[in-house]
Amino acid sequence: METLLTLLLLLFLSGFFSGSETALTALSHARVESLMLERRPGAKALYRLKLNTDRMLITLLIGNNLVNIAASAIATVFATEQFGHLGPGLAVGGLTLFILIFGEIVPKTFAARNMVSIALVVAPPLYLFAQAVFPLTWLLEHITQSLQRFSRQSEPTVTESELLTLASHGAREGAIEADEEAMIKRVFELNDLCAEDIMVPRPQMVMIDGDLTVEAAAKRLLAQPFERIPMTTGGSDEIHGVIHIRDVLEALIQNEGSKLLRDMSHEPIYVAKNQRLDHLLENMRGRKQKMAVVVDDMGMALGLFTLEDILEEVVGEIYNESDGPEHQALIENSPGEIVVDGITEMRHVIAYFGRSLDAKPTDRVNQWLLANIARIPDLGERFTIADLEIEVKRASRRRILKVVIRHLLTETDMESEE
Repeated sequence: METLLTLLLLLFLSGFFSGSETALTALSHARVESLMLERRPGAKALYRLKLNTDRMLITLLIGNNLVNIAASAIATVFATEQFGHLGPGLAVGGLTLFILIFGEIVPKTFAARNMVSIALVVAPPLYLFAQAVFPLTWLLEHITQSLQRFSRQSEPTVTESELLTLASHGAREGAIEADEEAMIKRVFELNDLCAEDIMVPRPQMVMIDGDLTVEAAAKRLLAQPFERIPMTTGGSDEIHGVIHIRDVLEALIQNEGSKLLRDMSHEPIYVAKNQRLDHLLENMRGRKQKMAVVVDDMGMALGLFTLEDILEEVVGEIYNESDGPEHQALIENSPGEIVVDGITEMRHVIAYFGRSLDAKPTDRVNQWLLANIARIPDLGERFTIADLEIEVKRASRRRILKVVIRHLLTETDMESEE
């Protein structure tokens, strides 16, 4: 009877170590840290175990192998006493079946479904066991590390694609909102975009002559919805500085209307057209600048962009009280025809035309178009998606920047109008 109780205890311990392995390895470090912040019972021991994943795995394997070997030895002796020379075969076959079901499959399946609660329960006793067998785990850990020197470099524990997949799962399960999922994806897209993709092209830029006085330029400057305006001098097309509207207001208040704009200009940041947005964001924040001028290989200005333009790539179009109709999410040219920017969210287009258009509300117009035509169209090109005609008004080498979308009348529409 004592032998059977011992075997049952060892079988339980086998399941304990197997289930613990599944629960502990499945939990991410980020989840463990959040459990620590929540002050959950057992979280402290769990955190200490996860600090060294290799040592934790070695501890679990030591425990699992010790109880399985002990169970095999005891079962073999017991079966031999009961069944003679048939005992070893019966012990191996029977114990293998029991360990497979109750020591592996059942505990691991249960732990996979309840990994947080299981991990918090098993962590304290496992931490004590790890302390007890520390000399052995220390030795095995160093042997393992020595052997790993001959293997290739380990892969990252978390990849960009995994984070994006987690965001998608979180949105589907309601853990995060759809717009939060979209913003997470857009953050990762920053390193795929460059200055040329978000800049306002040179022909569309508002500029001011630096040879003008504050008084002469004040009316025009204050009529603009911008805080900063690029400055040229001497009839040249080159940008020599940036005028801050705040400085103009201060000069007017101090009765310095005769002061030349060039005397209050600020040195602009010049960036290459192919410089990535993530690097640009870091550069502009470090230099405390909110505007940059995009130049080509010859140093000629191609356009400009602001920190707000970069931010809009993540959060979507930003509108303020000074924005006129040209800055709206979409502009209606005529019934059934609108003009939209490439970064406009599809929810505006969906709401206007009253149909899903096979797009998520948080998708960008640019994404929707590329998903349908799988290429960057030429300027002025027209193509059809469902019963909508799209005309490209502005595009870069890598993105569609502005389009006209118009509804094509179908036979059903014409019959209904009649």
